[in-house]
Amino acid sequence: MKKTKKLRILALSTIATSFLAFQTAEAATYTVQKGDTLTKIAQNHKVTVQDIKSWNNLKNDMIYVAQKLEVSKQATNVVVKPSNPSTTKPTTPSKPATASHTVVKGDTLSKIAKQYNVIVKDIKDWNGLKTDTIYIGQVLKLSSVASIPENETVHNNGSSDAGTSTSKDPAANGQAIYKKTVEVAKSLVGTPYLYGGNTSEGLDCSGLIYYAFNQGGLKIGRDSSEGYFYGNTTQVKNPVAGDLVFFQNTYKDGISHMGIYLGNNKFVHAGSDGVEISDVTYSYWSTRLVAYKRLDAIK
Repeated sequence: MKKTKKLRILALSTIATSFLAFQTAEAATYTVQKGDTLTKIAQNHKVTVQDIKSWNNLKNDMIYVAQKLEVSKQATNVVVKPSNPSTTKPTTPSKPATASHTVVKGDTLSKIAKQYNVIVKDIKDWNGLKTDTIYIGQVLKLSSVASIPENETVHNNGSSDAGTSTSKDPAANGQAIYKKTVEVAKSLVGTPYLYGGNTSEGLDCSGLIYYAFNQGGLKIGRDSSEGYFYGNTTQVKNPVAGDLVFFQNTYKDGISHMGIYLGNNKFVHAGSDGVEISDVTYSYWSTRLVAYKRLDAIK
């Protein structure tokens, strides 16, 4: 009787051991979606925030879209190796999580690197950056295999007050006006700054827009930078040479400066030193860039 009982226990133990040996040791994973937080993910998977942070070695609550997170405790039992490893196909490694980041006001490469647990040098390498200069609206890759999301552009920043937006280029007539306007604006480089000025004798920033566009073939009224921004203009996702570029918090709070975009990150404007061409990626301008807009009269 005792011998039969021992045999039964031995059989049950063998079955249990076999089951545990073949049980997978992989923990369940979850890919972060837009709008997710650690609290939301923890609630959905019936675990705690601290559990997720512990399983994924997270130092803070920061997560990002496309990040893969372990959402269950990894099994500790040992997996038995296949009896014939030579016939087992190698497992294809999963692709690293890909993601991108759109630069916002206050961002620096160091801050972004810390946020996504990468290093500054990697971000610069992945994006072909020669310096640490970044600008609002710039879309940065956060891994070597990441790609810029469709419909994203380095010029997609803008104020929520900028209204509706368009991604269409101007029609032939609008392009002709833009070409002439840009030529006029460039010819004015060196013209002295004059507050309220709107002639070739002296110009302020909005005076340059008024003069250049009227000379370029589009009759518009004289207004301030703020007036043009909130007036009959539409924000553009992909600016072209001739579109307007607006800045805030220069000599006063709010919309306070504007220029004409020339392409390749350059714009012409009437600054304190007169009409000049500057680069929107320079830190002073990139931290104050609000939006690119187009006069509604440009079809």
